[in-house]
Amino acid sequence: MPSPDRILVCDSSKCSGCYSCQIWCSFKYNQQCNPSLARLMIIPSHENWSFTLVVCRHCDDAPCLEQCPVDAIERDNKTGAIVIDAEKCTNCQVCIDACPYGVIMVDPEGNVFKCDLCGGSPVCVENCTRQALTYIIPTDTYIDQATDVGSRTVETE
Repeated sequence: MPSPDRILVCDSSKCSGCYSCQIWCSFKYNQQCNPSLARLMIIPSHENWSFTLVVCRHCDDAPCLEQCPVDAIERDNKTGAIVIDAEKCTNCQVCIDACPYGVIMVDPEGNVFKCDLCGGSPVCVENCTRQALTYIIPTDTYIDQATDVGSRTVETE
């Protein structure tokens, strides 16, 4: 199955940096209002006072899925999202090293986690008060631009 039909996108011109997306995400999964437990990150740019969304891209050829030694990472048939099966995961963190975008994280107990698109209804989008986050069907142009940017990011590391 290919990558998701829909993707998370942040319109930086609408984002105020309130971090409510991270708060709601952490609350959904951990019952805590703790941005460090969110499955997405909003990174501020102090140069131009904008914000960038950093979240799993649920890659077609997902390196994390390919590198997982215990097959704990799989693609969700419903959403196309790359998900971690916590029961199979040994928390070896090989996936973290394999991810070119740095979006797989570890909680304080040592458990690996990442965005799973909330089963197709992202809580971050539902609670973005400025509608800066959207869950959209990407155009071919958007995919080409995102792939080009991602390729440059990976090549320079």
